[in-house]
Amino acid sequence: MSHRLLQIGTGVVLGLAVAAVVLFLTPGPPGAEEWAGASPPPAPYPAPPLELEDVEGNRVNLAEFRGWTTVVFFGYTHCPDVCPATLLNLSRAMEELGRRADRVRIVFVTVDPERDTPERLESWLANFHPGIVALRGSEEEIRRQASGWGVYMGVASSHEGHTGHTGHGEQGGSDPAPAGADGIHSQGHDGHGAPDTSLPPEVRDLVAPGAPGAYGVDHSARSFVVDRSGRIVLFLAPFQGGEGMAADLRRVIR
Repeated sequence: MSHRLLQIGTGVVLGLAVAAVVLFLTPGPPGAEEWAGASPPPAPYPAPPLELEDVEGNRVNLAEFRGWTTVVFFGYTHCPDVCPATLLNLSRAMEELGRRADRVRIVFVTVDPERDTPERLESWLANFHPGIVALRGSEEEIRRQASGWGVYMGVASSHEGHTGHTGHGEQGGSDPAPAGADGIHSQGHDGHGAPDTSLPPEVRDLVAPGAPGAYGVDHSARSFVVDRSGRIVLFLAPFQGGEGMAADLRRVIR
């Protein structure tokens, strides 16, 4: 009996030891400080509906991208800083990802449909990664769908004198994005598409001169990362750089 108890005790001790080793070697869930500039929501949540037209006039539904990791960014082509910087960094991230880039799709939704015609979108997006899908629609249609994503959009006249980023945690729709995930990008230019001279030359070169109508569009600055099952799992910061974006995307697509 004592020998049997000894065997049982030894087995229990060995089992606990193995479990301790496995627990020690298994990485825990990623903490916010481990992301290379991105920030996750408190918990993944279903991406709101998104269905608009591409530059060829075809209706495109976000659900068609199930199975890929999809990055969704709302912006416009006459943006003087955040939009070209974001798409430039996303393009560099796709290069950094190498073969893994095949698992990623990028969707650009214009918040300025009046000026962002299909021809204008095609011409401007030729400066970035060739796989970027541009979507547009009527202003009412875009505003309604953007609201569901918690995305703010509004015309900023040149005399308002907006600078930098103001506000946090935009509200919108029945499924607003978690508060604190983003600021609103307000235009800090002269209303004529003049680029910010503090930007890197490669970004300044992408800013359109003489923007028709002389107005900017305030809009949300974050990019939404939607996983293969259709959940928003991460927010990318616009200026975190292509290498940082690639590092964060790797952790989502693996």
